Amino acid sequence: MRRVVLLQERLPAQASQKRADSTLRRTGAKPHAVQGVGRLARSDLKKGDAYDYLDACLLARDKHGQPRPRAEKGNKEIALGRVILEYAVRTRRIDTNPFANVEKLATQKADRYVTDAELSLAVEVGRRMGGPQHIVALALKTAFLCVRRSSKSAA
Repeated sequence: MRRVVLLQERLPAQASQKRADSTLRRTGAKPHAVQGVGRLARSDLKKGDAYDYLDACLLARDKHGQPRPRAEKGNKEIALGRVILEYAVRTRRIDTNPFANVEKLATQKADRYVTDAELSLAVEVGRRMGGPQHIVALALKTAFLCVRRSSKSAA
């Protein structure tokens, strides 16, 4: 992982491949998919390992044993694994990316709109807490009003 960070630091600021500093893992923390696959060598990874992980995400349960499918999480982790393995291909550590062309799990996108009551509650709680929480609540209200105004004028 350190090599990825070094490559990113050497890229020019305007390079399209450069990622934001906040997305680089400097602490050595591993993605869940890497932890889930275990200590397999890069050359031992197969496309089926990605599908096994995605299946585990579909069958996931919470701490009370209730079903809690996590399709979005599985898709995100496998995408991250694919990027990491693509870097291994680029640096000639492996010949092919075993996670290339893995089909994503189907997800349902749900649009949820913030109500005026929820926003008022956030501002009220922020005001009570004071300090940075109040500033964040006011920023949230400002953003809400800007988006609301622009969407009404576009209609």
